[in-house]
Amino acid sequence: MRYISARQMIFDAYHEQRGSVMAYAQEIARMGAQVQTTQRNNNDWRIVNGLEAGAVISAVENQPAHLAALARYCFGPFTKEELATDRETVEIELYQQMLRDGVKLPGQGKGNPTAQQLETLRYLCMAALYHHSEVTWPYSRKGLHSPKAVRKWFNEYLDAEIDVRFWTRKDRASWGRVWNQLLLVIDDWECMALYPAAALIPIAA
Repeated sequence: MRYISARQMIFDAYHEQRGSVMAYAQEIARMGAQVQTTQRNNNDWRIVNGLEAGAVISAVENQPAHLAALARYCFGPFTKEELATDRETVEIELYQQMLRDGVKLPGQGKGNPTAQQLETLRYLCMAALYHHSEVTWPYSRKGLHSPKAVRKWFNEYLDAEIDVRFWTRKDRASWGRVWNQLLLVIDDWECMALYPAAALIPIAA
């Protein structure tokens, strides 16, 4: 496989794994060696592809669980059903990160957030991950590009409500401020998730 960009490498590596390439390479490694007697049966290129894909997958998987899950979720060749566990892993870590950072939620005041505020935060984490996965390469879709789009997504996918009348306020906490903070965290995580794969590029050059 070609090492061009980290995003492409992750997609291609997991795509290779879905076929017989990885299984074949593992079998060759287990046996130690195999003599190819004809050009027609020469599978060296498949072995190389499998080993290269394995190096990329190893770089992804040897990260904290939420970073590996984010890489697979955003750049892997998987269906929505296959991504359900990865999506949940990232959403939970994102939610917990917001709590660790002490994010102030709209209407919270000086006390602890209510159960309803925390539920809205959890839902907003889900929406932020969806948005990020839509707007990043190779998809480059519009995602949830406005407060109204976020509200509509809440209604359609979560059967929930979010008050966007005061999405952006300078005098107090707002959901817009929380949204921006979530997107910054995911951007930072994406950089960390891609770095180990990107570090392999000079080796193959």
